[in-house]
Amino acid sequence: MKPTNRDDHKHRKNRATRISMSLAPKLLKQFDKSMIQAGFSDRSKAIQAALHAFVDENEWKGAENQSGAGAVFMLYDNHTYNQDRESIHAQHEYADIISSSTHVHLDHHNCLETIMVKGQVKKIRELVKVLSQNRGIKSLKLHFVTLV
Repeated sequence: MKPTNRDDHKHRKNRATRISMSLAPKLLKQFDKSMIQAGFSDRSKAIQAALHAFVDENEWKGAENQSGAGAVFMLYDNHTYNQDRESIHAQHEYADIISSSTHVHLDHHNCLETIMVKGQVKKIRELVKVLSQNRGIKSLKLHFVTLV
């Protein structure tokens, strides 16, 4: 059965576009080493993953009124005054964008909390700001993902 023009158009739309690029030999060598360590078998897949990470890292920055999803990673000293209570209070205030959270005791002083978020980018940023103001926070990172 011969494909119709409509099927042919659909097939062309989903095809990958071939590009070429120039890289310094040292950077390419480092990339190839990292690619193998990450478990990729070919450069195309590794470059696609790197490009997705780049888009995820930058696309959400100007998207105040758009929706998105991500995870907030927070490392903190659980013996610092009111840290646990402040974190829980903030999470209750932003329950509309929090899908789930986990809390792991790493050692006597350190806890790792991961908060999965989904909703308006502006509100996700507000939550991160509120959490970052708590005493005892050693590290707080937001990893935002874009649906491609």
